[in-house]
Amino acid sequence: MYAYFRETDDSTTVNFSAYGKFLKGAGNQLVTIGAKYVRLFRTNPYMLVEPDADEDQWRQKTKLECMFSSRLLSKVQSFAVARVPQCADQDVMLMAFDHAKLSIVSVSSKERNLQTISLHAFESEYLREGFTHFFPDPIVRVDPSNRCAAMLVYGRHIAILPFHENAKRISSYIIPLKQIDARLENVIDMVFLDGYYEPTLLFLYEPLQTTAGRASIRFDTMCMMGVSVNINDRQFAVVWQTANLPMDCQTLLAVPKPLGGAVLFGSNEFIYLNQAVPPCGISLNSCYDNFTKFPLKDMKDMAMTLDCACMTWMEDGRIAIGTRDGQLLLLRLISTGGTTVKSLELTKVFDCSIPYTLCVCAPGHLFVGSRLGDSQLLEYTLVKKAKDELDAKKPKLDRNEDEIAIDEDDFELYGSTIEDQQNDEDEAIVETLAFKELDRLKNIGPVKSMCFGQSHDLSPVLNQKSRLDPIFDIITASGHGKDGSLCLLQRSVRPEIITSSYLENAQQMWAVGRKEDESHKYLIVTRLRSTLVLELGEEMVELEEPLFVSGEPTVAAGELLQGSLAVQVTSMCIALVADGQQLQEVHIDSNFPVTMASIVDPYVAVLTQNGQLLLYQLVTAPYVHLKEVDLSSTPFSSARNTTLTSISIYSDATGLMMCSTSKSVAEAEEEPENKEADTTLYGDDDDFLLYGEPTTSSKTSTNQKDTSRKRKRLGHNVVYSSRGGEQSDAIDPTKSFANVTFWLVLVHENGRLVIHSLPDMTVVYQIRKFFSVPEVLNDTSVEEEERDRRAKAALAATAHAEQMTAEISRPEERVTEAQIVGMGINQGHAILMAIVDEQVVMYEMFVVDNPIPEHLCVSFRRLHSTVFLRSSPYIGTDGRRATLEIGNSSERPYSIIHPFERLSSVNNGVMIIGPVPTLVLYSSWGGIQTHEFTLDGTIKAFTPFNNENVLHGFVYLTEADSELRIARLSPDFDYDMPYPSRKVPVGATVHHVRYLMNSEVYAVVTSVAKPSNKIWVVMNDDKQEETHEKDDKFVLPSIADYKLNLYSPQDWAAVPNTEIVFEKMEVVTACEDVALKSESTMSGMETFLALGTVNNYGEEVLVRGRIILCEIIDVVPEPGQPTSNRKIKTLYDKEQKGPVTSLCAVNGLLLSGMGQKVFIWMYKDGDLHGLSFLDMHYYVHQMISVRSIVLACDVEDSMSLVRFQEEFKALSVASRDDRKCAQPPMTAQYVVDGSRLGFVMSDEAANVFMFNYAPEQTESNGGDRLVVRAAINIGTNINAFLRCKGRTSLSPATTVEEQQALMQQQTTIFSSLDGSFGYIRPISEKSFRRLHFLQTFVPTVTEQGAGLHPKGARVAKPQQPIVNGASHRNIVDGDVIEQYLHLSNSDKQDLARRLGASRYHIIDDIVQMRRMASYF
Repeated sequence: MYAYFRETDDSTTVNFSAYGKFLKGAGNQLVTIGAKYVRLFRTNPYMLVEPDADEDQWRQKTKLECMFSSRLLSKVQSFAVARVPQCADQDVMLMAFDHAKLSIVSVSSKERNLQTISLHAFESEYLREGFTHFFPDPIVRVDPSNRCAAMLVYGRHIAILPFHENAKRISSYIIPLKQIDARLENVIDMVFLDGYYEPTLLFLYEPLQTTAGRASIRFDTMCMMGVSVNINDRQFAVVWQTANLPMDCQTLLAVPKPLGGAVLFGSNEFIYLNQAVPPCGISLNSCYDNFTKFPLKDMKDMAMTLDCACMTWMEDGRIAIGTRDGQLLLLRLISTGGTTVKSLELTKVFDCSIPYTLCVCAPGHLFVGSRLGDSQLLEYTLVKKAKDELDAKKPKLDRNEDEIAIDEDDFELYGSTIEDQQNDEDEAIVETLAFKELDRLKNIGPVKSMCFGQSHDLSPVLNQKSRLDPIFDIITASGHGKDGSLCLLQRSVRPEIITSSYLENAQQMWAVGRKEDESHKYLIVTRLRSTLVLELGEEMVELEEPLFVSGEPTVAAGELLQGSLAVQVTSMCIALVADGQQLQEVHIDSNFPVTMASIVDPYVAVLTQNGQLLLYQLVTAPYVHLKEVDLSSTPFSSARNTTLTSISIYSDATGLMMCSTSKSVAEAEEEPENKEADTTLYGDDDDFLLYGEPTTSSKTSTNQKDTSRKRKRLGHNVVYSSRGGEQSDAIDPTKSFANVTFWLVLVHENGRLVIHSLPDMTVVYQIRKFFSVPEVLNDTSVEEEERDRRAKAALAATAHAEQMTAEISRPEERVTEAQIVGMGINQGHAILMAIVDEQVVMYEMFVVDNPIPEHLCVSFRRLHSTVFLRSSPYIGTDGRRATLEIGNSSERPYSIIHPFERLSSVNNGVMIIGPVPTLVLYSSWGGIQTHEFTLDGTIKAFTPFNNENVLHGFVYLTEADSELRIARLSPDFDYDMPYPSRKVPVGATVHHVRYLMNSEVYAVVTSVAKPSNKIWVVMNDDKQEETHEKDDKFVLPSIADYKLNLYSPQDWAAVPNTEIVFEKMEVVTACEDVALKSESTMSGMETFLALGTVNNYGEEVLVRGRIILCEIIDVVPEPGQPTSNRKIKTLYDKEQKGPVTSLCAVNGLLLSGMGQKVFIWMYKDGDLHGLSFLDMHYYVHQMISVRSIVLACDVEDSMSLVRFQEEFKALSVASRDDRKCAQPPMTAQYVVDGSRLGFVMSDEAANVFMFNYAPEQTESNGGDRLVVRAAINIGTNINAFLRCKGRTSLSPATTVEEQQALMQQQTTIFSSLDGSFGYIRPISEKSFRRLHFLQTFVPTVTEQGAGLHPKGARVAKPQQPIVNGASHRNIVDGDVIEQYLHLSNSDKQDLARRLGASRYHIIDDIVQMRRMASYF
């Protein structure tokens, strides 16, 4: 059996974050890493927000905007940021992998990808000292002065990486910790100290370990050691030691100079340590009263702990601390004279998501990265408050002001003495920080459970269509604690259909013209030989006045003058319409009809059939009309000189498209940006520095009367955001609109893409052989131009004139459409989209230096998003390239790429129509996102549509039924995510979610942790409850209280009066919908909700559990509560003899895992009757059944295949995974390939294994051993699997047998604890061999991020010989294979030749796998 693995959606959690300068140009960026996903954000304070109903002005808000993203092949275990001499103008990232690998990478300024600077591998059997696993995670730290970096390897060695100024490369060396000091082992944390002459490492270690159980005889075991590192002589010297620190210390945080030293954080205290001054610390509770002798200040009234807390240094002696319950604390180091810390203060300032990492971004901004909830960007401001506002009266304030004035007069004479003397008097004023949320990054992880659900919000028009493939939702149990939630996921875009009507022979349509409320006036529908114009209002009616040209087919339509003018371009003329009358009708001076047009205010460009270009410009004086631009002095004076295949106009308001001058681009960008930021943010107003708000009002642009519509649409009249732009290169659209530039993008027949400036038509950029779609597009140099000119001259002397201009001859290399689209926040990202070889390729523009004078200083980077337009395979039945479906010269080339400005909650994007319609967005969350729009089949026309009845909707035309549908996107879904999702906050930890199909509700098991002071003990063979009274300073343990609720998909709220509350100390371990045998139904089967619980009262009380069987019944809903029509009826509820750890149904019988045993029951007459049992291994925590076989996952002994023989009433272990090196399993599922069945299992080491039951093979030991077919490490823990039927509506099957074979294959979907999603699918042996060979060659062509080779990064861990691993490579890594799609055509062909195939064979295999796994 062979399988294909691919991770489709990146992780949404944030594990690491840092702030620095990672991209060339002005501004700094925030880098976040979630498992394997690296993202760079900038703070954009200029995002325009549409005013509410009660507001008149547009507002600006600060938002995180993704500038770069990349996926690695392995999980990052530790992370740091440094500035190295090899990359002196920007920061680099140090990433640790696999316990002993370190990569130093940066973002290349020339190619805008991850560039590996240095690789360091410290893996060695000698360094492991005989260990194979259970290594502590590596720790990477960087010296504050960027002199060196250090990495803890295997917990026993330290690696030093010196950053020498004149060194060509970074060399490293490694020494054992024992060589520094014999007692230096069991290192918990380490940091570099600031302010030392040489790099100084501070270690937190525990030479003699202890535990909470031995605290009565051994405590205060932590020690600290400061080690000075001489990077030139490779010498170490111990300069500082401190012993007898509290045993719960876990984290070190270095304090910058002038204070210096470090803060040591433990679970119950924190301590400030400095080599020059005595330590000072604070105790936060009374839990450690008798278990530490370290002197601590008493702040036990806070009664809190710092378990799993994260912290970061802010400024002015402040440290931000995030606790595990989502509280943001502020620790202030109160100093004397600014150099000596005399006391500590801790205050609670804000409630945030449960943090995992904290990072200070731009001034006044704090980033809270979370693995359990949404990550947040917070803004903080300094607030001064009096300790006692009642006593702080006006006379006292006046006295203080006089004293301050006296101090200022004498400050030069007496220095800081007077300030120190007055500190005691100023203690009445308390300074604190006020926080507020600016933006959040949505997080779907960690996914604890997921299930399929019926699509309840699907429009009836789409629901009534007959289709082969099912439509379903995926619901996940996400988050933890107060960040717990339900996430509703929909793979494809599901529009809300407002109305639908039949429209015959329509080819394309455009909504044009604007009313005062910004709604459209007209809908122009073109046919083969005519045009239909509809007037829009309450209804759509045919326009009676002859405003537009209706006797000819329309090529394009658009708007000029901010929507007040409607433009129609037909095959022979151009019509200009405004205010219900036709202003102008321009007849095209050509014998050939118009085939393509581009309309961007104020230009109209048209292209005739013979490739001639005509350009018009809107002129308002002396009257409004279109004026033709004279092209006689350009090469476009005649169509004989050149032939064009595509034209488009782009208006740039971002300032990216600047022509080269004598200055470098970085200088040209940085100087005006910083000057503008200083003047707009601070100006000459000193009050801004004191109070954070300028006293003078913001200047607003004064526009004329005819631009009032422009201000309303583009947001010129705005309320400015407070701050955050001083360290960002984001462009303020309210100031950049006056500097809008226009550019004409042309593609020639020979594949050359040329950009001209308008209106002078000067060539400012050109790309040779664009049809080869290279990874980076650069401007053609002078030398390349001269070489091309000589080659053409030589060809003209020997060949025919037609041969001279035809550099390409194959139709698939013809560029049929190319345009630059502004996307993202304020359309600040310029994306080049082009159709080549029936694929939509995308490039992102970025700034580089260009040596060619007066040419654009930009380059284009290929984005890893390709949309395939063909519905059939590229390879025909004859084994050759099939004929073109799109881009055929015989058809009228209507545009396939349709940009839009607003669709519901989506601000801008692109709709790609055709057989596979796709919505393309540039999300601030993670760059380009593509969402398929395939529910309605092939779409032949699309246009945005804004109407008073359908605000910011759209109109599209189906090809199968010729139905004109007016629709809108669901405002509840977030399309910025890689997986369109809707998050439903629950406010509690969600453990299980199951969809009950018969009742159309969801069963959701949640828990809330509450403090408890009760302990259960055994007295006279019976358990009794003991209450232990503790003072208010003691932190009680939290015990989870479980409950079950039904959730209705109508409002995604709990159904009233359906709550089941479980007993104290009772844990719900299983929640399943099971089909059991029943005599009360016609089918003989009935679906029940089965619950399994465990009563965990401690080690003294015998563990028991319950099995609960429920059914959902219909009742009369209560008035005003339409969702209260369901109730839970308990049919069976009895205590079992052991803990119930897992449940599933087998052939109408109930199978229960009870610890190390498995029981099978028959439900009859309201009771469960035992049939058989089976002794397993240790603890069966999950069971998955298919017919009469069951996969049983044991927490310590991998996975077993259990069979039930009903005729003998016997349970038996048919086969099992007996590998000695097997890691504890997380979950398991089946891989279905027709009549063949495979088993896939994920474990705690992030491995995915695939097994087969093959008793005929020798290594299976007669079937007793499951044969390992494949093993791969994906770097993230999979906790949930689902199986669904493969999607066959776009399958390439040509025969009935192939169609049936595809329909019998199933896709195994998975989700991880990091919020990522993917799938595993079976593939044929022929496709496997082709793709597996390709997998070995792809890394030789493409540079892998951080230097990770797939063979080493994806191998199963720990790396040990697999017992029966003769054929454990039967899986294709789709994450590596997908890189093939983003190579240039020449590289694709070279790789295909090595495999002995065509590049189209490989593309067909990958596209087929994509579409089969892309469910609705």
